[in-house]
Amino acid sequence: MRWRFLLAIVVVSGLLLLRRVDALLERESQRDARAQALQAGALIESFVGQRVDFLGTLAALTGAAHSTRDQTDRFTVVAEQIRRQMPDIASVYLLNERGVVRAASGATVTRGEAHRAFPLRAPAMQRAAAARSAAATAPLRLDDGQRGTLLYVPLVDDGRVTGYVAGAFAYGRLFSEALAGKLRGHFPYRVLDENGQQIVASEGYPERAAGTVSHAIVLPGDHRWRLEVAAARSAPAPARVVNWITGALVILLVSFLALREELRARRFAAYSHDLELLSRHLLDANMRLEDRAQQIAEANRAKSRFLANVSHELRTPLNAIVGYNSLALEGMYGEIPPSLRASHERIQAAADHLLALVNDVLDLSKIEVGRMDLDVEEVGLDAMLDGVNSVIEPAADAKGLRVDIVVARDAPRIETDPRHLRQILLNLAANAIKFTERGAVSIVAKPGGRGVLISVEDTGIGIDESDLDRIFEEFEQVRPSGRGDSMQRGTGLGLAIARKLARLLGGDVSVASQLGRGSCFTLDLPLRPPARRTTPGGGTVVVSDADLTAAQSPAPSDETRRDSGEHGVAVGAETRGVDAFPRED
Repeated sequence: MRWRFLLAIVVVSGLLLLRRVDALLERESQRDARAQALQAGALIESFVGQRVDFLGTLAALTGAAHSTRDQTDRFTVVAEQIRRQMPDIASVYLLNERGVVRAASGATVTRGEAHRAFPLRAPAMQRAAAARSAAATAPLRLDDGQRGTLLYVPLVDDGRVTGYVAGAFAYGRLFSEALAGKLRGHFPYRVLDENGQQIVASEGYPERAAGTVSHAIVLPGDHRWRLEVAAARSAPAPARVVNWITGALVILLVSFLALREELRARRFAAYSHDLELLSRHLLDANMRLEDRAQQIAEANRAKSRFLANVSHELRTPLNAIVGYNSLALEGMYGEIPPSLRASHERIQAAADHLLALVNDVLDLSKIEVGRMDLDVEEVGLDAMLDGVNSVIEPAADAKGLRVDIVVARDAPRIETDPRHLRQILLNLAANAIKFTERGAVSIVAKPGGRGVLISVEDTGIGIDESDLDRIFEEFEQVRPSGRGDSMQRGTGLGLAIARKLARLLGGDVSVASQLGRGSCFTLDLPLRPPARRTTPGGGTVVVSDADLTAAQSPAPSDETRRDSGEHGVAVGAETRGVDAFPRED
């Protein structure tokens, strides 16, 4: 119950505070009106003083002229500039010492009119001549019919008054400019002359103001105006309404929050128990996830060891088989009977195919774990495509296919790894020749894409649209005849390795194909590889440097080295290939 007593104290205190704020708003409104009246009066005096200064400058320039014509010309030019800058100056006059108009700007008065003939103008001219300074008339009607005042500035030469410069100020424009943004729209106001006659009043000025704030305005020539600002006795209604509505809402909000906190405290105990149970379940789940992560890491290590060991253990005897069989086919062990030569050739093809499969698996593993290094250098596309053509041309000739190599004249030289680029192009070209029975295979290089586009297009069997998404996956084969010679079907890794190597170089491989009409594989490469190499496959295989080195460069056996030394043939050298084509490693 204690919190309810405290809530009642808060509500009562809030109501008292609202009443206090309301009183402060009333006081602030009165103080704001006084401050605004003071600032507005000073602003009007400043505006009038600024115009007096302009007229004084005009009088000085005009009086310094050497001739009457020069005097008139100076007056005309400067008077027009003053009227353009100050729209509240209705007209400017140049008078002689008798008050006769010699020139005028903005007025419809004819030359020769005498200002001394007007009873309200003559006293101001006399005061200006006596004081040798500016003097203003009492309020009067200007030549254009507006209410305003005339300000006279004497032209003095060697202590003698030789003429006057006069400016006609329209009250409406003067106060509109001077009080813009100050009192307009905030407080109603009016200005009275020394006789108590109203000069100008703002819209909404009441006939009987509840309270006024006055401020005297002193003009040149000892004339005085009075600025009256109507101030309400109470604060503006919108401010009071906002104050009370806001205060009531705050009090209601505090009451609501206090009640809600009581309900929340009751639910907190129940939530605490549920959270404790949930934290126990999460702890158990976290421990299970850690165990699972350790198992996955161990599986990856086992896979890495398996790949390294299998690659090493298979490639060493395969190199020996390839070497000995090559020696036998070359007649190093005597002439082979014709009935056995076909078997030896079949052995040679099968061993090359198996060695290529081992190399592809090892390359794929190296790419996935990010261990494939880049040796970047400048590469010319002409030389690169000629080298690829020299490798694939025998296989194309064997099938009666034409190989077209086209390099655009504006194809730039690129900075990339030539070994990986050569392997990508060989993989794509090998696929094109393998699945093309007649026609041609075209390799075209031109600028475009990220930097250079190299397309490998064939007239072969094509690829169904539903298979285009999976041809770049590992061990995927989409040839219509799923069964048959495994060496003819390939390993299903060539395109996967090509795309991963392309992404390693900062590019990509795309395909467009129509079933029965052929395919077009496009390699898009940048002019230089990215500064920081990322792993394209993002795989989880972990292969140590030592295992990869041993698996990549197995040492030939003693028996192979002995036969190599005896016959002078290097059968221990590593032979790698993509399906039926050799490549560099």
